[in-house]
Amino acid sequence: MAYTPKLSNIAVASALIFCINPYVSAESDTVLSPVVITGEKGTGYVAKSAMIAGPGGTQETQLKDIPTSVTVITKDFLDDKHARTMSDAVRSDASVGDYYAPVGYYENLYIRGFPLDLATSYRINGMSATGEQNIAFENKERLEILKGVGAMQAGAASPGGLVNFVTKRPKEVSSATVGLSERGTRYAAVDYGNYLGESKSLGFRINAATEDYQPYVKNAKGERNFFSLAADAKIDNKTNIQFDIEYQKKKQLAVPGLMLLGDTALPNVKADIMLSHYPWVLPTEIKSLNTAIRVNHEINNDLKMFVNLSRSQAKINDRIAYPYGSDNGNGYTFGSNGDFDVYDFRSDGELRRNDQLQLGFNGSNIINNLKHNWTLGISELKRIVEKGSSVYGSDPNSLARNGYDNIYSLNSNISPSTYSTGPIFRILDHSQTSLFGHDQINLTERIKLFLGLRAMNMRQTAYDVYTGTEQASLNKNWLLPQIGTSYKITNQLTTYISYSEGVEPGTIALPDSFRNSRVLDPKKTKQIEIGSKFAINPDSLLTFAAFQAKRPNEFATNYGSDFKYDYVQEGHIKNTGFEASLSQKITKRLNILASMMYVQAKQSGASDSLQNGAQAIGIPKIHTTAYADYLLPDIENMSIQGGWTYTSSKGITLDNSIKAPGYSKFDAGIKYVAKVGGTQSTYRLYVENILNKFYWRDVSQSFGSNTLYPGAPRLFRATATFDF
Repeated sequence: MAYTPKLSNIAVASALIFCINPYVSAESDTVLSPVVITGEKGTGYVAKSAMIAGPGGTQETQLKDIPTSVTVITKDFLDDKHARTMSDAVRSDASVGDYYAPVGYYENLYIRGFPLDLATSYRINGMSATGEQNIAFENKERLEILKGVGAMQAGAASPGGLVNFVTKRPKEVSSATVGLSERGTRYAAVDYGNYLGESKSLGFRINAATEDYQPYVKNAKGERNFFSLAADAKIDNKTNIQFDIEYQKKKQLAVPGLMLLGDTALPNVKADIMLSHYPWVLPTEIKSLNTAIRVNHEINNDLKMFVNLSRSQAKINDRIAYPYGSDNGNGYTFGSNGDFDVYDFRSDGELRRNDQLQLGFNGSNIINNLKHNWTLGISELKRIVEKGSSVYGSDPNSLARNGYDNIYSLNSNISPSTYSTGPIFRILDHSQTSLFGHDQINLTERIKLFLGLRAMNMRQTAYDVYTGTEQASLNKNWLLPQIGTSYKITNQLTTYISYSEGVEPGTIALPDSFRNSRVLDPKKTKQIEIGSKFAINPDSLLTFAAFQAKRPNEFATNYGSDFKYDYVQEGHIKNTGFEASLSQKITKRLNILASMMYVQAKQSGASDSLQNGAQAIGIPKIHTTAYADYLLPDIENMSIQGGWTYTSSKGITLDNSIKAPGYSKFDAGIKYVAKVGGTQSTYRLYVENILNKFYWRDVSQSFGSNTLYPGAPRLFRATATFDF
C-alpha cells in the first residue's frame, strides 16, 4: 500500500521552517544571504546565469528570459549540505532523483522521470564528461541542471536533461577544510589560488582532497584522492585562455542492491546491510581524468569566437559479490525466505573516453530594426568504450553461482571464482558531428523569439566483447529543431512556450546480463514546455513549468532458464507533468526554498498489456522538497537550517503491481562563522534523516534486475573550514 503523508508530518515540516526560533519575525540589522537555488546568480545561494542554458552549453547565459527550466546549485549551498556526491547535491531539486546510484560505484540520476544517459548527459564546463565516474566537488563552483531536451546544448542526450559541473576559476584564496562523518569517515581538502606578476594576467587555482570512507553501510570502506589545477591566461584585452585538469582515484567496496522476495514482498532489512561482505571481495576502483582548454577571442564589439577542446575518461576495475535471484525464488527474485544466489563478478580494465572539439561564433546585430543575438558553431564528439569478458560466477561458460546466502543470516562460507577476466577489446566507437545555430530575436521590448537547429550525423560501431569483431554499425543524420517565445508581461513576470526535438543514443545490452547482446537503436524525443518566471523581489523567484515529452521505451523482459533477459526497445514512454519552485526571503533573517514535481511517466505499446498505462519503474508521481535557513538574532554569525522531503510511492515492477512506499524525511543543520585575527573559521554540522526513517532511496531496473537501495539512516556530518 502506498504511503500517504500524515497531517502530523506536514505540521512538523511547517514547524521546521517557521518555528526554528520563536523570534522568527524579529527584525535585525544583520542580513542573511537569500536561499535561492533556481534563478539569480551573485553571492551565497543566488544565481543569475548558467553556462548550460545557452546554445552549445559553454557560454554564460542569462536565465531571466530563456524558454527553458534551469536549476543552479551554488557552492555555498553545496557546502552547507556537505555534498560530496552528486546524489547529495541534487536533492534540493524535486525534478531530480537517484536512478541506479549505489554506494561505492558511480551514480546516475533521472530528471523529469527520464534516466540520464551516462555517455552524453553529463558535462564539465559545458563539455562532454563520461558519466561512469564520481565527479569531485572540491574544484566546482556550482552545479547546473538543465531540465528537458538539451539537443541545442549537447546534441544527443537523454530527454530528461543535462547536469553540468562548473569549475572554480583562479583568484587569491587560501583555505583548508577538515571533516568527520558517518561511521568515522575522515576528510581533508585544500584550496589555494593566486596570480603571477603585477598585471595578474596569469592566475592559477589548486584544489586537493583526501578521504577515508567509513560509510553508513557496514564494511563498505574505501578511500579517495583528488587533485585539480585551473589556470587562466589573459593574452591581451581581447583574448583569454582557460585550462582545467583534474584527476581522481577512488576505490571502495561497492554496495549491491536488493531484490524482491519471491516477486511478492519487499525485504525487511536495515539501511546498513551489506550483501557483498565476503573477505575475498576486492574494492571497485575508478580512476578518472578530465581536462579541457577554452579560448575566447573578441573580434569586435559585436562578434566573438570560441574554441573548446576536452577529454574525459574513466578506467574501472568493477568488482562485487553480486546477489541475484535464488533457486528458492523465481530465478529473478530473492527467495521468499530471504535466500539469494551469490556470483563473483569481476570486470577489470574497463575504459570509457569522451573527446570533444567545439568552435563557433557569438554575434549581435540589428536587422530590419530587430536585434539578433546569435550563435553558430560546430561540434565533434568521439566516445570509445573498451571492455573484456568478465568473470560472472564460478563458470565463465554457463552462469553458475558461487553459492547462496540469506539476507537475514549472512555467512562467509562462499568461495570466489578461480577464473580470470578476458583480454580487453574496443566494444564501441561512437561519433557525433554537429552544426548548430541559434538566434534570439527581440521582436518588441516584451517579446523574444528563439530559433535553433542542430544538424547532426551520428556514427556508431559495436564490437563483440569476447573477440573484438564488428557486430553492428549505424550512420544516420538528424535535424533537431528548437523554437520558443517569451513574453514579459511585467518587469517581474515572464512567460514562455517552447518546442524541442532531441535524440538519445541506444543502450548497449552487454552479454553479462542479456542474451540479445547488441546496441539498440537511437531514441528520438519530442517535447513541448510552457512556463513562467516571477521575480517577487530581487531576492525571490517563483517558477513554474508544464511539460510533455515522448520517446521509445526500453526495458528488460523474457527472463529464461539461462538466467538472462532480453533487453528490448518496445512501445513508448510519455512523461507529462509540471514542476514549481519558490525561493523567497521572508524576513531579513529567514529564507526558504521549496520545489515540487508531479509527473505521469506512462508506458504504452508494450506486448504485455498489464505494463501499458503503468508508471515507469522507480519514478514517483510526486516529489517535494523544502529548506529553510535562519540567522539567529541572539548569537551573532550563527544560522540554523531545516529541510523536508516527501516522495510518493515508486513502482518496482513494470506493471506496478508492487511498489516501494512513499516517505517523508527531515534534515537539520547549523553553521557558525568566527573570525580571529586574519583567519576566518566556518563550522558546519548537518544531520540527515533526523527521525531515522527507513525508506527506499533508489528503485531501478538495472542490468536486467529490479533493484532496490535503502536510503541513509540518521547521519551526522561535520566540517571546519579555515580561510587564511
